[in-house]
Amino acid sequence: MNLSVSIKPDPDGFTGRECPTCERYFKIKTGTGIPALTTCHCPYCNHVGPHDEFWTKEQIKYAQSVALNKISSQLISQLKTLERRPDPRAFISIGIKVKGSPTAIAYYSENELEERVTCDACTLEYTIYGAFGYCPDCGVHNSAQIAGANFDLVLKTLDLAQTAAPDVQIKLVENALEDAVSCFDGFGREHCANQLYTISFQNIDGAKDKLLREHKFDLSAAVTGADWKFVSDQFQKRHLLAHKLGIVDSEFVAKTGSPQGLLGRKVSITEADVRALIAHLRVLARALHAGVKRV
Repeated sequence: MNLSVSIKPDPDGFTGRECPTCERYFKIKTGTGIPALTTCHCPYCNHVGPHDEFWTKEQIKYAQSVALNKISSQLISQLKTLERRPDPRAFISIGIKVKGSPTAIAYYSENELEERVTCDACTLEYTIYGAFGYCPDCGVHNSAQIAGANFDLVLKTLDLAQTAAPDVQIKLVENALEDAVSCFDGFGREHCANQLYTISFQNIDGAKDKLLREHKFDLSAAVTGADWKFVSDQFQKRHLLAHKLGIVDSEFVAKTGSPQGLLGRKVSITEADVRALIAHLRVLARALHAGVKRV
Protein backbone atom coordinates (compact mmCIF):
# COMPACT_ATOMS: atom_id res chain seq x y z
CA MET A 1 0.00 0.00 0.00
CA ASN A 2 1.37 3.41 -0.99
CA LEU A 3 0.11 6.42 0.95
CA SER A 4 0.80 10.06 0.15
CA VAL A 5 0.80 12.56 3.04
CA SER A 6 0.72 16.29 2.39
CA ILE A 7 2.84 18.56 4.61
CA LYS A 8 1.10 21.92 4.70
CA PRO A 9 2.97 25.21 5.20
CA ASP A 10 2.24 27.53 8.10
CA PRO A 11 -0.16 30.50 7.70
CA ASP A 12 2.67 32.61 6.26
CA GLY A 13 3.54 30.00 3.64
CA PHE A 14 6.68 28.63 5.31
CA THR A 15 7.48 24.93 5.68
CA GLY A 16 9.70 23.62 8.45
CA ARG A 17 13.01 21.94 7.64
CA GLU A 18 15.52 20.16 9.89
CA CYS A 19 19.15 19.49 9.04
CA PRO A 20 20.02 15.77 9.20
CA THR A 21 23.56 16.68 10.34
CA CYS A 22 23.25 19.40 12.99
CA GLU A 23 19.49 18.82 13.59
CA ARG A 24 18.74 22.55 13.72
CA TYR A 25 15.40 23.91 12.54
CA PHE A 26 14.64 26.47 9.85
CA LYS A 27 11.81 27.26 7.43
CA ILE A 28 11.56 27.97 3.70
CA LYS A 29 8.76 29.50 1.65
CA THR A 30 7.77 27.32 -1.27
CA GLY A 31 7.30 29.15 -4.54
CA THR A 32 10.26 31.45 -3.88
CA GLY A 33 13.90 30.89 -4.76
CA ILE A 34 15.22 28.52 -7.44
CA PRO A 35 12.37 26.62 -9.18
CA ALA A 36 12.30 22.80 -8.93
CA LEU A 37 15.53 22.67 -6.93
CA THR A 38 16.01 19.17 -5.47
CA THR A 39 18.83 19.95 -3.02
CA CYS A 40 18.90 22.01 0.17
CA HIS A 41 21.63 23.79 2.16
CA CYS A 42 21.45 23.88 5.94
CA PRO A 43 21.65 27.59 6.82
CA TYR A 44 23.65 26.78 9.97
CA CYS A 45 26.27 24.13 9.07
CA ASN A 46 25.90 24.27 5.24
CA HIS A 47 25.26 20.53 4.92
CA VAL A 48 23.91 19.91 1.40
CA GLY A 49 21.54 17.08 0.57
CA PRO A 50 18.27 16.19 -1.14
CA HIS A 51 15.16 17.88 0.20
CA ASP A 52 13.71 14.58 1.43
CA GLU A 53 16.54 14.44 4.01
CA PHE A 54 15.31 17.64 5.65
CA TRP A 55 11.93 16.56 7.06
CA THR A 56 11.53 17.55 10.70
CA LYS A 57 10.91 14.93 13.40
CA GLU A 58 7.43 16.36 13.94
CA GLN A 59 6.61 16.11 10.22
CA ILE A 60 7.78 12.50 10.08
CA LYS A 61 5.77 11.63 13.19
CA TYR A 62 2.72 13.34 11.69
CA ALA A 63 3.08 11.49 8.36
CA GLN A 64 3.46 8.16 10.15
CA SER A 65 0.39 8.85 12.28
CA VAL A 66 -1.67 9.78 9.21
CA ALA A 67 -0.64 6.53 7.54
CA LEU A 68 -1.45 4.49 10.66
CA ASN A 69 -4.75 6.33 10.98
CA LYS A 70 -5.76 5.36 7.43
CA ILE A 71 -4.61 1.76 7.83
CA SER A 72 -6.27 1.31 11.21
CA SER A 73 -9.48 2.92 9.89
CA GLN A 74 -9.59 0.45 7.01
CA LEU A 75 -8.83 -2.47 9.31
CA ILE A 76 -11.58 -1.51 11.75
CA SER A 77 -14.03 -1.07 8.86
CA GLN A 78 -13.19 -4.53 7.53
CA LEU A 79 -13.50 -6.14 10.96
CA LYS A 80 -16.87 -4.48 11.52
CA THR A 81 -18.23 -6.43 8.56
CA LEU A 82 -17.74 -9.52 10.71
CA GLU A 83 -19.89 -8.18 13.54
CA ARG A 84 -23.00 -10.19 14.40
CA ARG A 85 -25.44 -10.52 17.24
CA PRO A 86 -25.80 -13.81 19.13
CA ASP A 87 -28.88 -15.85 18.16
CA PRO A 88 -31.21 -15.69 21.17
CA ARG A 89 -33.00 -18.85 20.01
CA ALA A 90 -29.85 -20.97 19.83
CA PHE A 91 -28.66 -23.10 22.75
CA ILE A 92 -25.15 -21.74 22.22
CA SER A 93 -24.51 -18.67 20.09
CA ILE A 94 -21.50 -16.37 19.82
CA GLY A 95 -21.75 -12.69 18.94
CA ILE A 96 -18.92 -10.58 17.57
CA LYS A 97 -18.54 -6.91 18.46
CA VAL A 98 -15.62 -4.84 17.15
CA LYS A 99 -14.51 -1.98 19.37
CA GLY A 100 -11.73 0.53 18.92
CA SER A 101 -10.90 3.71 17.07
CA PRO A 102 -8.31 4.63 14.45
CA THR A 103 -4.82 5.60 15.57
CA ALA A 104 -4.77 9.26 16.59
CA ILE A 105 -3.08 11.75 14.28
CA ALA A 106 -0.07 13.56 15.78
CA TYR A 107 -0.78 17.10 14.67
CA TYR A 108 1.94 19.73 14.96
CA SER A 109 2.57 23.39 14.23
CA GLU A 110 5.66 25.07 12.78
CA ASN A 111 7.88 27.07 15.14
CA GLU A 112 8.31 30.82 15.09
CA LEU A 113 11.86 31.89 14.25
CA GLU A 114 13.79 35.10 14.87
CA GLU A 115 15.05 36.24 11.49
CA ARG A 116 13.19 36.35 8.17
CA VAL A 117 15.44 36.71 5.15
CA THR A 118 14.88 37.12 1.42
CA CYS A 119 18.04 36.01 -0.35
CA ASP A 120 19.48 38.75 -2.57
CA ALA A 121 20.99 36.12 -4.87
CA CYS A 122 18.05 33.80 -5.60
CA THR A 123 15.03 35.48 -3.86
CA LEU A 124 14.29 32.50 -1.58
CA GLU A 125 12.42 33.54 1.54
CA TYR A 126 13.53 31.67 4.65
CA THR A 127 13.55 32.04 8.42
CA ILE A 128 16.27 31.03 10.89
CA TYR A 129 17.33 31.28 14.51
CA GLY A 130 19.81 34.10 15.08
CA ALA A 131 20.59 36.40 12.17
CA PHE A 132 23.27 34.85 9.97
CA GLY A 133 23.02 31.79 7.75
CA TYR A 134 23.48 30.18 4.35
CA CYS A 135 20.63 30.41 1.84
CA PRO A 136 18.91 26.98 1.74
CA ASP A 137 18.59 27.24 -2.07
CA CYS A 138 21.75 28.82 -3.49
CA GLY A 139 24.02 28.46 -0.45
CA VAL A 140 25.12 32.12 -0.36
CA HIS A 141 25.88 33.31 3.17
CA ASN A 142 23.77 36.29 4.21
CA SER A 143 26.26 38.11 6.47
CA ALA A 144 26.79 41.02 4.06
CA GLN A 145 23.06 41.23 3.35
CA ILE A 146 22.20 41.34 7.07
CA ALA A 147 24.86 43.99 7.66
CA GLY A 148 23.35 46.14 4.92
CA ALA A 149 19.87 45.76 6.36
CA ASN A 150 21.10 46.74 9.83
CA PHE A 151 22.88 49.80 8.46
CA ASP A 152 19.56 50.79 6.87
CA LEU A 153 17.89 50.52 10.29
CA VAL A 154 20.52 52.81 11.81
CA LEU A 155 19.79 55.39 9.11
CA LYS A 156 16.08 55.17 9.99
CA THR A 157 17.00 55.92 13.60
CA LEU A 158 18.78 59.05 12.41
CA ASP A 159 15.71 60.03 10.40
CA LEU A 160 13.60 59.75 13.56
CA ALA A 161 16.12 61.84 15.47
CA GLN A 162 15.51 64.82 13.19
CA THR A 163 12.01 65.35 14.62
CA ALA A 164 12.79 64.46 18.24
CA ALA A 165 13.27 66.80 21.18
CA PRO A 166 16.87 68.09 21.49
CA ASP A 167 17.85 65.83 24.43
CA VAL A 168 16.26 62.79 22.77
CA GLN A 169 17.90 63.71 19.47
CA ILE A 170 21.35 63.65 21.08
CA LYS A 171 20.68 60.23 22.59
CA LEU A 172 19.36 58.79 19.32
CA VAL A 173 22.43 60.00 17.43
CA GLU A 174 24.72 58.48 20.08
CA ASN A 175 22.80 55.20 19.91
CA ALA A 176 23.05 55.26 16.13
CA LEU A 177 26.84 55.53 16.35
CA GLU A 178 27.01 52.58 18.76
CA ASP A 179 24.63 50.55 16.60
CA ALA A 180 26.64 51.24 13.43
CA VAL A 181 29.86 50.04 15.08
CA SER A 182 28.11 47.00 16.58
CA CYS A 183 26.64 46.14 13.17
CA PHE A 184 30.06 46.17 11.51
CA ASP A 185 31.59 44.25 14.40
CA GLY A 186 28.86 41.60 14.19
CA PHE A 187 29.33 41.25 10.44
CA GLY A 188 33.11 41.05 10.72
CA ARG A 189 33.04 38.48 13.52
CA GLU A 190 30.56 36.32 11.63
CA HIS A 191 32.47 36.53 8.37
CA CYS A 192 35.69 35.49 10.12
CA ALA A 193 34.03 33.10 12.59
CA ASN A 194 35.58 29.91 11.19
CA GLN A 195 39.12 31.21 10.90
CA LEU A 196 41.91 29.83 13.10
CA TYR A 197 42.00 33.10 15.05
CA THR A 198 39.47 35.29 16.83
CA ILE A 199 39.02 38.90 15.90
CA SER A 200 37.05 41.83 17.25
CA PHE A 201 36.12 44.62 14.88
CA GLN A 202 35.19 47.06 17.64
CA ASN A 203 38.91 47.88 17.62
CA ILE A 204 39.05 48.65 13.92
CA ASP A 205 42.80 49.37 13.86
CA GLY A 206 43.57 46.15 15.71
CA ALA A 207 41.35 44.24 13.31
CA LYS A 208 43.15 45.78 10.35
CA ASP A 209 46.52 44.72 11.78
CA LYS A 210 45.35 41.15 12.37
CA LEU A 211 43.87 40.82 8.88
CA LEU A 212 47.10 42.14 7.40
CA ARG A 213 49.12 39.65 9.42
CA GLU A 214 46.89 36.62 8.83
CA HIS A 215 45.74 37.25 5.24
CA LYS A 216 48.02 39.94 3.83
CA PHE A 217 44.78 41.85 3.38
CA ASP A 218 44.75 45.58 4.11
CA LEU A 219 41.20 46.57 5.07
CA SER A 220 42.13 50.26 5.20
CA ALA A 221 43.07 50.20 1.50
CA ALA A 222 39.36 50.18 0.62
CA VAL A 223 39.07 53.86 1.59
CA THR A 224 41.35 56.90 1.53
CA GLY A 225 43.77 57.56 4.35
CA ALA A 226 41.64 60.48 5.56
CA ASP A 227 38.49 58.36 5.50
CA TRP A 228 40.19 55.56 7.45
CA LYS A 229 41.31 58.10 10.07
CA PHE A 230 37.71 59.36 10.27
CA VAL A 231 36.36 55.81 10.74
CA SER A 232 38.97 55.04 13.39
CA ASP A 233 38.09 58.23 15.29
CA GLN A 234 34.37 57.37 15.24
CA PHE A 235 35.14 53.93 16.67
CA GLN A 236 37.09 55.65 19.46
CA LYS A 237 34.05 57.85 20.13
CA ARG A 238 31.92 54.74 20.41
CA HIS A 239 34.41 53.39 22.97
CA LEU A 240 33.93 56.54 25.06
CA LEU A 241 30.14 56.18 24.93
CA ALA A 242 30.28 52.53 25.96
CA HIS A 243 32.88 52.78 28.71
CA LYS A 244 33.39 56.43 29.73
CA LEU A 245 29.88 57.90 29.51
CA GLY A 246 31.12 59.84 26.49
CA ILE A 247 33.71 61.82 28.45
CA VAL A 248 37.00 62.44 26.62
CA ASP A 249 40.02 60.87 28.37
CA SER A 250 43.76 60.91 27.76
CA GLU A 251 43.64 57.64 25.79
CA PHE A 252 41.13 59.13 23.34
CA VAL A 253 43.29 62.24 22.93
CA ALA A 254 46.38 60.12 22.27
CA LYS A 255 44.74 57.78 19.79
CA THR A 256 42.85 60.42 17.81
CA GLY A 257 45.32 63.31 18.05
CA SER A 258 42.60 65.53 19.54
CA PRO A 259 43.51 68.76 21.41
CA GLN A 260 44.35 68.40 25.11
CA GLY A 261 41.68 70.98 25.82
CA LEU A 262 38.99 68.38 25.16
CA LEU A 263 39.99 66.34 28.23
CA GLY A 264 37.03 65.90 30.58
CA ARG A 265 34.52 67.27 28.08
CA LYS A 266 31.67 65.41 26.39
CA VAL A 267 32.66 63.98 23.04
CA SER A 268 30.98 65.55 20.01
CA ILE A 269 28.89 63.22 17.85
CA THR A 270 26.87 64.56 14.94
CA GLU A 271 24.24 63.06 12.70
CA ALA A 272 26.32 63.92 9.64
CA ASP A 273 29.31 62.06 11.05
CA VAL A 274 27.26 58.94 11.74
CA ARG A 275 25.81 58.98 8.24
CA ALA A 276 29.30 59.37 6.76
CA LEU A 277 30.55 56.52 8.98
CA ILE A 278 27.82 54.20 7.71
CA ALA A 279 28.73 55.00 4.11
CA HIS A 280 32.37 54.10 4.81
CA LEU A 281 31.43 50.96 6.72
CA ARG A 282 29.40 49.70 3.78
CA VAL A 283 32.52 50.03 1.63
CA LEU A 284 34.67 48.29 4.23
CA ALA A 285 32.13 45.48 4.64
CA ARG A 286 32.14 44.81 0.90
CA ALA A 287 35.94 44.87 0.88
CA LEU A 288 36.17 42.41 3.78
CA HIS A 289 33.58 40.14 2.17
CA ALA A 290 35.58 40.06 -1.07
CA GLY A 291 39.08 40.09 0.41
CA VAL A 292 38.85 37.42 3.10
CA LYS A 293 37.39 34.08 2.12
CA ARG A 294 34.81 32.71 4.51
CA VAL A 295 35.66 29.13 5.59
